[in-house]
Amino acid sequence: MFVCIKKFFKSILTFNRKTELIFSHVLIPLWILTFYFLSFSRLLPTGVNSVFVTRSGEYIFWITSALSLIYIAFLRLGKRKISFPLKSEEGFSTANLILLLLPLTPVSQYILNNLDILSPSESIYVFLIFTVFVAFFVLFIPAFFQRISSSQILMFFGLAFTFSIIYMGDLSHQLGWIEVGTLRKQLAIFTVVFLLSWFFFFSKNQKSLYTLVMIVFLSTSISQFLEVSSGFSTLLSPKDANKLLTLVNSRKPELTPSVYLLIYDSYVVNETMLSYGIDNQPQEKYLEELGFQIYPRTYSIAPQSVETMSRVLNASTEHYGDPRTAGTAGDGIVQNLLKEFGYKTYGIFPSDYFFQGTTSTYDYSFPGHTPITKNILVKAIFTGEFRFDIGFDEVSGEQFVEEKTNILSTKTSYPRFMYTHAFIPSHSQDSGKCRDNEIDLFNEKLIRANLEMKQDLKVLLENDPDAIIIIAGDHGPYLTKNCSHTGEDYDLSKISRYDIQDRYGTFLAIRWPTQDYEKYDDITVLQDLFPAIFAYIFQDQKLLESKIAPVTIRNGYYISETKVVDGIIEGGIHSGEPLFIGIDK
Repeated sequence: MFVCIKKFFKSILTFNRKTELIFSHVLIPLWILTFYFLSFSRLLPTGVNSVFVTRSGEYIFWITSALSLIYIAFLRLGKRKISFPLKSEEGFSTANLILLLLPLTPVSQYILNNLDILSPSESIYVFLIFTVFVAFFVLFIPAFFQRISSSQILMFFGLAFTFSIIYMGDLSHQLGWIEVGTLRKQLAIFTVVFLLSWFFFFSKNQKSLYTLVMIVFLSTSISQFLEVSSGFSTLLSPKDANKLLTLVNSRKPELTPSVYLLIYDSYVVNETMLSYGIDNQPQEKYLEELGFQIYPRTYSIAPQSVETMSRVLNASTEHYGDPRTAGTAGDGIVQNLLKEFGYKTYGIFPSDYFFQGTTSTYDYSFPGHTPITKNILVKAIFTGEFRFDIGFDEVSGEQFVEEKTNILSTKTSYPRFMYTHAFIPSHSQDSGKCRDNEIDLFNEKLIRANLEMKQDLKVLLENDPDAIIIIAGDHGPYLTKNCSHTGEDYDLSKISRYDIQDRYGTFLAIRWPTQDYEKYDDITVLQDLFPAIFAYIFQDQKLLESKIAPVTIRNGYYISETKVVDGIIEGGIHSGEPLFIGIDK
């Protein structure tokens, strides 16, 4: 038997150049691919991609090692040697440049999805970074090793490798991966890209391959651009049409107390907290004892931080352009009016998230630097997941709290407006799948948020007790259903009152300087906040006419076509009923 096997092996090796072909077309490409995976396991930031290349690299290493040992055994049995350098019959075609567009297709999508925060130069920068990245593996490495390896096999390996790395962010979003993905699916995508490229190329259908890549790139990019452009067009509206601006006109307020807007991300009213099994009533009682009026039925018309707060700071359903520049970064209707009244404005944040893609126009802001948005996007792509907090960690929580405390403890001779946005308790990781301990994690951060709130108020009330103090949450924490938007995963009939509260619900408590505030605090949605504040400081109820239409937006994507109109749910399990029913304990 062993004699037959030995004769079989010898017969294989008698074919002309078989040993060299196996070496150049199989082993060398596999060892180079192994090097790709193992080296990138050390180079990539922690996330889905780093886990993918680490696990894949280990498998490929052992497979390649086993094949190499078998190959060496074949050589010894056949008494053959490999001669160097090998002669390559493969040439480079300029048409191969088109292949770069395949892994660059998701890059174009990422750039187009972030046009609101990327400048034209930054967009070009990101595209060039990944063009170089792809070209290195698809063109340079194959050319460099063409004397000892098949440049075409290396080209297809490079194509599959770079596409897998770049496409991973989109894949993670679709499948709800957090830090770790499913290796079978990841390797399946790698294999499909490699085999399809190899099939088209070696079946003499190179032109078909080039045409297919071009069609995929252009159709994907154009459709994405049209979708993004249609979304931007709805954001543009002239500022002079703003109702609050029109009603204020050139008048000056009767009162000019300092105004402090203290936002705690994803903080919600106790009715919503109870639906998670958390009782936050003690914190609400604490606020009431300090003289705060709580507004337990308030919600936001938008379900995200920038979308919510830019509309709050414009007292409008409109952004008036870029939602950060004309809102959270300091150039909103509210900030500009208060500046005209003699206020100094402050924007104090734990990161540069609210300045992303623009610069701060507050009189004083923290962090005091311009964010490098392009680097954040590059890092996210290489990480393989677009976490909401990726890249925004330049300032530690301790630095943020210290800066906030310093501002709150400083007395001034002028009135000031301060907007600060703590990133606790914060929402879920927004991957599309809830972690087993999602609510427990939220509760832990809620405890920290409550302690920070108490510290903020202690300092503030000691130094500026006559100010208007606003404690608010900007939207819900996304803890129900899939812990993300429900539009793609849940039918309208599955959406309950608490699913809507979980995304659009807010928290609002205001400490007014005097007791006559009840004439002015007509608040339905969080975006009614400054019509009420301005009505109070002008002592004029007419300014309440600047209240916006209390209708939620982006409902189809975030909450499966349900919506809330003037506090009443339309669609879903509780259609026709109030969003809040008054449960607080």
